[in-house]
Amino acid sequence: MSDFAARQAEGDVFGKVETHGIDAIPSGDRHGRPRELAFLWGGAFVNYASLFTASLLTTYYGLGVWDGLAATAIGTVAAAVILGLLSNTGPQSGLPQIVFTRRIFGLRGSYLGAGLTLFLAVGWFAVDCVIAAQAAAQLFGGVNRWLTFGLVLVVAAISVVVAVYGHQTIKVLETFGAVTFAVLSAALFILLAPSFRWTTGPAVGGSDYAGAFVLGLMTCFALVASWYPFASDYSRYLPRSSSTRAVTFWPVVGVVVPMILLGLFGLLLPTIDAGLASSQGILAVINAHAPWWVAIPFFIFIVVGEIWANYLDVYTAGLVTLAMGINLKRWQTALGCGILGATLASLAVLISDFHVAYEDFLILTYLWAPAWAAVVLLSFFVFEGKGRPSVALGAWIAGTAASLLFVNYANLFGNLVAKPSFFNDGLIAGLHGADLAGLISAGVAAFVYWFGRRLVTT
Repeated sequence: MSDFAARQAEGDVFGKVETHGIDAIPSGDRHGRPRELAFLWGGAFVNYASLFTASLLTTYYGLGVWDGLAATAIGTVAAAVILGLLSNTGPQSGLPQIVFTRRIFGLRGSYLGAGLTLFLAVGWFAVDCVIAAQAAAQLFGGVNRWLTFGLVLVVAAISVVVAVYGHQTIKVLETFGAVTFAVLSAALFILLAPSFRWTTGPAVGGSDYAGAFVLGLMTCFALVASWYPFASDYSRYLPRSSSTRAVTFWPVVGVVVPMILLGLFGLLLPTIDAGLASSQGILAVINAHAPWWVAIPFFIFIVVGEIWANYLDVYTAGLVTLAMGINLKRWQTALGCGILGATLASLAVLISDFHVAYEDFLILTYLWAPAWAAVVLLSFFVFEGKGRPSVALGAWIAGTAASLLFVNYANLFGNLVAKPSFFNDGLIAGLHGADLAGLISAGVAAFVYWFGRRLVTT
């Protein structure tokens, strides 16, 4: 038996259903090294979602290739550092992220975070199902709403079946799946490179350009921020003695490297055929311009990779459900998440433009997640985990409420034929479409919490 295998605890073994729930992982079951977090988070981001998110910047926001890459990098790095810092609560407590926050927001306050995190898990399940279904549809000749709808149901069913397994199974499959997808992406990139228009510049100028750049930056930030309530779920098995610097650094590496590399790919793909990219998506661009012998394996591994990604969604949904006091078995949680996720995915396919629905999902996420993270991090690193639930909850709500003033609602409801007016249209027009909700959310929450804690202790 190898040294690695010898360190595997019976409660967390590849190919077996994990036995731990929301209880703290005991020291005897702790194993692994912080660098393994790079592979786990790399597995979560080495997939089509990262490529697709970056492609929005050139396809719909009007940015060019290299300024789009700069926006992708800035937004990703900023959000990934916060994710890495949050990961430190895992080794220190052995608890899932939401359960850890009970000491900060109180038991009832943590239920609010649990409910929102359950929405995230179900939402990501839906997103992953749609992405997998659209990729599978390319194998049958192209995107068709009813074909995609049927494939959504198939992908959801398979995801539910395999999602009852736990942490170690997730880690192994994510790692090997990420490597395979990365190899296929590199091969596809090389083959399509001669068709890329590398020097494509922005389609907008002046102050509108600044607004588009910020909107693109915050879209990539929101993609990473949507994982904040999941952070310690995948670091809690690490030994308590794990280095804070290492636990912070390796998730950043795991997120940033694939986002930048796949982000560049996503930014370049629309330059091959902008009309096809905007009307049918970048999967259609790949299908039309890539050799079949690499395109078909690529589409297959998009499907497989998104099913693997659903492991993470259902795994956290199960933990969050337990944290809310709903005592369900893992298969029951997987089934419930699958039904709700498949319903949302079907709606996104049948009655909405998927790229708009996806943007809406990210915006709804980062209204509250950055404020929540700011309070958690201040409590953990500055106030030594000593909770003041009323102050913490008030700061989180204040940050989220303030963010509502800065949401680009016209972008949020961009799929409506009749464009309604909103109370902050003047402010958003002055910002030239930039959506600063996430930054405002975190900043206000941090200020209110810091100031409130100082008042309470004086």
